[in-house]
Amino acid sequence: MSQSSESFFEGKRPWSMIKDQVLRDYMSPYLAKVNRLRKPILLIDGYAGPGIFEDGKIGSPIIMCEAAERFAKGHYQAKFINKDKKHHERLYKELKQRGFLGPAEPLLGDSKVLLKQIHGSLKEQTVFLYLDPFGPTGCTYALLQPFLNRHSSFSTEIMLTLNMPGTHRLATFRAAMAGRQDEPLIKDYNQKLTDVFGGEYWKAIMLQDIDAEEREMQLIEAYRSKLASYLPFTRSCPVRACTDRRIKYFIVFASRARDALVLLNDFMVKAYFAGMHKADFAHGLWEDTDWREMRSIDGLDDIIVDLVKKNPGETRKSLWFHLVDQHFMRYLKSEYTDAIQLLIDNKKLTSPTSRKTRRLNENCTLFLPNT
Repeated sequence: MSQSSESFFEGKRPWSMIKDQVLRDYMSPYLAKVNRLRKPILLIDGYAGPGIFEDGKIGSPIIMCEAAERFAKGHYQAKFINKDKKHHERLYKELKQRGFLGPAEPLLGDSKVLLKQIHGSLKEQTVFLYLDPFGPTGCTYALLQPFLNRHSSFSTEIMLTLNMPGTHRLATFRAAMAGRQDEPLIKDYNQKLTDVFGGEYWKAIMLQDIDAEEREMQLIEAYRSKLASYLPFTRSCPVRACTDRRIKYFIVFASRARDALVLLNDFMVKAYFAGMHKADFAHGLWEDTDWREMRSIDGLDDIIVDLVKKNPGETRKSLWFHLVDQHFMRYLKSEYTDAIQLLIDNKKLTSPTSRKTRRLNENCTLFLPNT
C-alpha cells in the first residue's frame, strides 16, 4: 500500500465528507424503497477501507450497514472488499464490535477478481455497487460492465468516484501536443484511461486545447451517456476543496429509477453547497450563516413557467422531475415548491386542483392563466 493511500484514512478531508454525506443521505430512502421489492438486497463496497478514520469518523461500510440495519434488517447482505490486510482486519473488528458481522462480510483480495466472483453468484438480488478507489484507475469500465448488463427486471444501482487530477495525468496532454503519443510510457498511461472510460472517446475531449475544467465536464458527460445506455438515470456531482479550487473528483451515479435522480438532486446540492460554504467561510465573518441563504435561485421562475407552458396540466411532482432532469443540482425541491406558491399567488400560474383543496400538494395540476 502506498504512503498516500495509508494517509488517506488518517482523517477525513473536507472533500471526503461530501461523498460520505451523499452516500449517507441516499442510503436510507434507497433501502426503505428497495426493501419493498421483497428481493434480497446486496450492498457492495469495492474499496471499503478500514471502516473508520483515525479521527473517529465512520467510513462507507459503516454508513451502509447502519442504514441497512434500520431499513432492511434481515433482508440484506453486504460485501466489503479490501486489498490491504491491515484495512481488512480493522474493518472486521469494527463490523464485529457493532454487531454487523453475518449480513456484512469483509473480503480480502483484489476488487477486480472478487467483483467478478460476486457478479457470477448473483440471481435476483437488488444490487447497490459503490466504488470509491484511491486514484483514477480503480473503476475500469470492464469492472462495471457485468453489473450494467444485468437484466432490467433486477434493480441495479451504481455510485462511484472518478479522480480528475489523475485523469489529466494519464491523458498526457503535454506529451500529445509534443507528438510523443507513441512512446511506451505514454501509450501505457493512455491505455489505462481507455480502460477506465471504456473507449478512446476520451482523447477527442481531453486533448482539446481548452480550459481543463471544461474538458473534465465534457468527459463526464460523455461517460454518463455511455452508462445511460444501460441505466438511464445518470448524473454527477463535482467535489472540490473549496469553490476556487480545481475539481478533485466527480461522484457519478447510475440507476433505472427516476426517483434516484430526484433524491440525489437534493442530496448532492446539500452536500456540495454546504461543504463549499463551510470551506469558503471557515473562521470568517460568514462562518455561522446558513448555506441556503447564500444560494442564488435566479431563473427558477422562468424555468417553471416555461415547463408549465410546454406541459400544461401536469402535476407539481411531474414538473419537478422535468426540472431536475434538465437542471440537475441547480435547485432544491423546497426552492421549487416555494417558487410555485409565489407564482400562483402572483397569478402567473393557476391550479384548479388547489382551488378545490385550498392548498398545493404534489398532485395539484398546473396551468398558465387563461388556458
